[in-house]
Amino acid sequence: MSFHIVATPAIDYVALPLPETHRMPNAYQLIYLSRLAEAASPACVAEIVRLARQRNLAFHINSLLVFDGWRFCQTLEGEYAVVCDLADRIRRDERHTGFRVLHQAESSAENLFGRSSLDYALSYDDSLGGLEAVRGPETLVLLSGLLPRLDREPARPDL
Repeated sequence: MSFHIVATPAIDYVALPLPETHRMPNAYQLIYLSRLAEAASPACVAEIVRLARQRNLAFHINSLLVFDGWRFCQTLEGEYAVVCDLADRIRRDERHTGFRVLHQAESSAENLFGRSSLDYALSYDDSLGGLEAVRGPETLVLLSGLLPRLDREPARPDL
């Protein structure tokens, strides 16, 4: 559990638990697109989700992972060094191929896409195909527009 310090009139400082979706000012956001490697089965995605939820929670990362059966699009939001390290690990993961960063920037917005350590959504059409040709802020606009069409599992406050 993380803590932050607040001033109170009676006591100089008190440690209070942070909510699970705590965001630091000037947090970093990275969005990537990759493909499921030919040697990997779509069944491996369940294991990716399970492990990512645990790791992201430990490192205070909020995330949304969208999978359409062969492509991944993931948002990572958290501290700069942690997000970059995670993106590098994902890039080297043999279950992914064609890893491409679509957008990366400081973000002062609260959890634009991920509501927890890892939200998971399925896309049943070729919606992720539209992300193939975009980069930068246009990625945010396009991904935001896709959200209503995704089969997104409910927020999980326990994770």
